[in-house]
Amino acid sequence: MAKIGPKWQNHRWGEREEYSWQDNDLKRDYSLLKKIIAAIIIFILVYSAHISETIVGTMVDEAIHYTLSKQTDFNYVVEQIVSHAPATIDLSVLKKVQTAVSRPADPLLYMTKPVPGKITSPFGWRVHPVSKQEMMHEGVDMEATLGTNIRASAAGKVKTITDSALYGKTLILEHSQEIETLYGHLGEVLVGPGDVISQGQVIGKVGKSGMVSGPLLYFEVREQGKAIDPLTRLKGEFPTVEGK
Repeated sequence: MAKIGPKWQNHRWGEREEYSWQDNDLKRDYSLLKKIIAAIIIFILVYSAHISETIVGTMVDEAIHYTLSKQTDFNYVVEQIVSHAPATIDLSVLKKVQTAVSRPADPLLYMTKPVPGKITSPFGWRVHPVSKQEMMHEGVDMEATLGTNIRASAAGKVKTITDSALYGKTLILEHSQEIETLYGHLGEVLVGPGDVISQGQVIGKVGKSGMVSGPLLYFEVREQGKAIDPLTRLKGEFPTVEGK
């Protein structure tokens, strides 16, 4: 008791004694809590936009899908923002950032699916379902309903729009690194020769033109003029009808 006596003698009644644990609480770093709160707020805003069924909600959905399913094309994102933003908003800073940000030069690094359907006929030799003749299938047939949007697998430029007996209404996009993509059996083409196309841009509608028994998309990838298996280039899972 003698050892603690002086401490009580030096402490006057009514005076607040400072404890080290109080200082620790005051100096505690709340940065992690702030980040969690910010993440929750962002989630609420994104989810609210998602269920709102408005133009903003559609833009948010497309942006999230675009970011998660492919390597982000900043130019495409900026173009979408500019096209939907009110004319009163100054987007000059965003456009300057757009010119400063570059993307990979080789489209094979980020090529994406033109339609979400399954593969009905893979790349390689096959017996044509209509002509019944064995022939080299230099692309893949993709399952899709009539009128389905066809999206550019990579940024490029419209090279040609033609009609052929085999592939019907056909669109060819020219990309960098001597790479081309061909889209066949189209029902409708929504772009014109020479148009500059962004990745993911809708370029046409699925049809059943040419030598085909029903609506589908024929998709072909050419590298230096030679057809290659598109499934070696496309990102993401792309099962066949059999589920393989």
